[in-house]
Amino acid sequence: MNKVIFTILTFMASYNSFAEYRAYQYLVKTNDSYAVATKANAQYLVSTLNPQMFKSYHGGSFVSVDLLRTWICPGYTGKQKPVCDHPYDQGEKKL
Repeated sequence: MNKVIFTILTFMASYNSFAEYRAYQYLVKTNDSYAVATKANAQYLVSTLNPQMFKSYHGGSFVSVDLLRTWICPGYTGKQKPVCDHPYDQGEKKL
């Protein structure tokens, strides 16, 4: 009987929970000499990958990754949903 009550209470507690994730904005530069010469080497990106994972996934030592800012987003990133905007950018133009 105690197991049944525990299971029901656990289910009810998890039913009211909300998901959230962290978003990161990076300035990404390539270390490629041709891209540096043509000045086409820097771009701003928003991702849910932390700095170490982002760098290893997108080129390792061939890219330079600078973390600009980070924030918390409600919800989840399943089904290819876009990352939420920074709270201070509400109403402003995107990068």
